[in-house]
Order: sequence, then structure tokens, then C-alpha cells
Amino acid sequence: MHVIMQSVDKFHHQFNGVHAVVIDGIGDLIGSLNDERESVNLIEELHRMAGIYQTCIACVLHLVPSGVKLRGHLGSELQRKSAGILCIEKDENTDISCIKALKVRSGSPLDVPLIQFAWDKEKGYHVHIGEKPKEHKQQRKIDDLTNVATELFKDKEKISYSELMNFLSEMMGVTDRMAKNYIRFM
Repeated sequence: MHVIMQSVDKFHHQFNGVHAVVIDGIGDLIGSLNDERESVNLIEELHRMAGIYQTCIACVLHLVPSGVKLRGHLGSELQRKSAGILCIEKDENTDISCIKALKVRSGSPLDVPLIQFAWDKEKGYHVHIGEKPKEHKQQRKIDDLTNVATELFKDKEKISYSELMNFLSEMMGVTDRMAKNYIRFM
């Protein structure tokens, strides 16, 4: 962590500011993704740095195999403290990848358009190729809520309305009002 802070400080002074920091493999900065104390301390330090340097810090962390939650205590802490969580998924049938919001601070991640990109051989890098068509929005909502329900009911047969609302609020990073809307939709 100290090396990251030194690097950010160096760039901050050299270039009159830092526009963004990307930490690819944030889990490598602590001994265990499941160490609650280390996870809380790391995220608190990143929040502090973002404030000091007035910049965005993006962290890369893989989802659990179900694709619903981020890994370990570190993932839980990131979900609680992040302004937003994005997920990159590759389409099974094409070479197109899609960026989708899993959490947005003020609103529903299901309202954020799905941004597509693909590798451009001539340019030698990935390029934006547009948004997924609107008809995918409804199917995404169904798929995402199905995944959340599957995760919730893997160990339970029934759940109270308030437990379901709290679970949706926490898992999808939405307000209670939005969770109620999701329940009506389900």
C-alpha cells in the first residue's frame, strides 16, 4: 500500500493532479480476502487517498462463482463503501464484451445502459461499439434478479418480505424503495 501511495504522490506532483488510479488485483494488497480487519483498513486507506488527491480509485476484484457478490470480506467492504461497481462480461456467442453496473450510489444499476466493446485488430486495442439494444434491458433485469434470488434461496426455502428487501438492498446496492420495486417486478 505504501508503494501505491508513493506512486500516486509522485504523479500528483509531477502532473499537477491524478485523474484516476486503477488497482488491478486489489486482493494482492492484503494477506487474505477474508481477513476483515485488513479489508476494512485497506478500504479506509483508499478512501482517504481518494479524498486527499481528489481522484477516482478503481479496484479490480473478481466475483464469486455465482456472479452475484464480490469475493471475501474485501469484496463486502468494497460493496459497502464504493460509489459504484462495474462488471465486465464476455458474450458467450460473440467476441463482444459488455460493461454493466452492479451498483450505483443514487439509483438502480438496472437503469444504466449496457456498454459494449470489442477488440479492433487494425487499431490493436478494444473499442467502444455502442450500447446493447433496449430489448436486452428487460432480460438483464430478469437475469440479475434471478441470480440474486438463486443466491438467497440456495440455503433457505422461505424468507420474510423485510429480509428479502434488505437482501436486495445490500446485494444490489439500492435503496429500500428500489428494492420494493424489484420485489413487485419479481
